[in-house]
Amino acid sequence: MPIRRTNRQNQIRWLKDNQDLKILDLGCSNVKYWPEANHFADIHDFKKDFRNLNLNFTQIKPDEKLPFKDKEFDYVICAHVIEHVNDPISFKTEIQRVGKAGYIELPTRLNDNMVFGCDEEEFGHKWWFEFDDDNQQLVFAKKINALEKFVSVGSVFALTEIFEDSFIIQCYWSDDIPMKKRDSYKLGKKITFLSLVKKYFSKKIRVQISKIKNIFKL
Repeated sequence: MPIRRTNRQNQIRWLKDNQDLKILDLGCSNVKYWPEANHFADIHDFKKDFRNLNLNFTQIKPDEKLPFKDKEFDYVICAHVIEHVNDPISFKTEIQRVGKAGYIELPTRLNDNMVFGCDEEEFGHKWWFEFDDDNQQLVFAKKINALEKFVSVGSVFALTEIFEDSFIIQCYWSDDIPMKKRDSYKLGKKITFLSLVKKYFSKKIRVQISKIKNIFKL
């Protein structure tokens, strides 16, 4: 099976038990990188940060081939990266080329619709992903905004342990990353944050009125 569901903690435990592997954290950033990796790469120049930590770092360029040899790495970590790239198929092909296996983590459509601060910059989120369990593949579509975003990235991270399956897609792959593009989702009208607040308070008021009526048996 080239790709299957997993979770981050299982992969971390496995990596800690296999420290002789050559592991790449692709799209590592300089904050939430994986300490289990022994090579790091990002489009931003973090050479100084990783040099100070005595760790290997390579700066990569968007939309270009990765500067690594074929099957150079035993394991490639790609967490919250593919939703940012311009061409997911070309990018996953490069991941397969340089790696033998690895871990992919992506936000769910729900996550991507709730969280603000992920698509305001040049390299923000461009795609929605889902995992097709029947065909064992990742499926992506152009991102649309169904909701007016109202949750911070930090708030989602704080809740991820509880709502993990609702917020993130986690996959282990070996040899191949099956992936296909689907047609964009159709949306009639975006739901605004104000309309959500109105419905929330309307419901709360109705519930309280019902409680009062029951107390006084009105």
